[in-house]
Amino acid sequence: MNYFLFLNHPKGKEVYKVTEEREEMLKEHFSRVDILETEVVIRGVKYKALVDYSAFSNLANFDCFKCQDPCCADNPTVYEKITRDFVLDNIESYNKKTKNIDILLESGYEVEEIIKSIKEDECMVPNETVEAEISLCTCSFKPNNESTLCSLHSICLEKSMGAKEIVEKKPLVCSLWPIDIISEEEESLLYITVPDDFTTGFTIEDYYDTPCINKELTQSSTFRRKNPIGFLEEEYVPLILAYGETLKYSLGEKFYNDVKEKLVEENLIFVEELIIKEKQIFKK
Repeated sequence: MNYFLFLNHPKGKEVYKVTEEREEMLKEHFSRVDILETEVVIRGVKYKALVDYSAFSNLANFDCFKCQDPCCADNPTVYEKITRDFVLDNIESYNKKTKNIDILLESGYEVEEIIKSIKEDECMVPNETVEAEISLCTCSFKPNNESTLCSLHSICLEKSMGAKEIVEKKPLVCSLWPIDIISEEEESLLYITVPDDFTTGFTIEDYYDTPCINKELTQSSTFRRKNPIGFLEEEYVPLILAYGETLKYSLGEKFYNDVKEKLVEENLIFVEELIIKEKQIFKK
């Protein structure tokens, strides 16, 4: 089995391969929890999926501006052409945020070499400049040396792009983080869940170190020292609401509607809060 969202990670199987122990844990988990069978559409390709749907009622708060955790801690994928073209079309804004062009020019690279690297190299910088252990994604930036943000996402917002366009421009793994998708070897079936107390043993991310999906962690003194402003408790909402548009455009409307309807049916979310949230995030 493989961590589907990391199949194109520059480090290859070292990152995306699921160990036998974790595979057993995943199969055991999906055999004992209620599962939704549905279809997802990812980058235009249809897949059969088993969804640990109750996990999408877990509380989440994706407020990157109040978090100092380095979620953009490496280059998570070999970038797609659409992302490379977007960077080239917005090269001045991209450089203003990341300083990547300036850094490479100061290191002796010519403009032509830098453009060629954005078009061809895995991480959009010359391979020899990428450390063995990458500390930050080459699309990340730190405004005022504070929170780590995504330059791609920020440029999209500056250009008044909607959720659909943002999902198209960014790597899928970045849009969906920390949702986990694990696939059979031939990608005949996808298993979709979210890191939490029950799944953290086999998901690629550690739930207990992820404040956006662990409200209790944000109350700790350790977290507050790193993040003095903190996360507002009332801003935590069910993940299906927090990530509504992202899920719709990353995994397809059928996935979003199927999970949403199942959660409402089982009173894991309430139709009143769903209506309020959809009025906010789906307005055109």
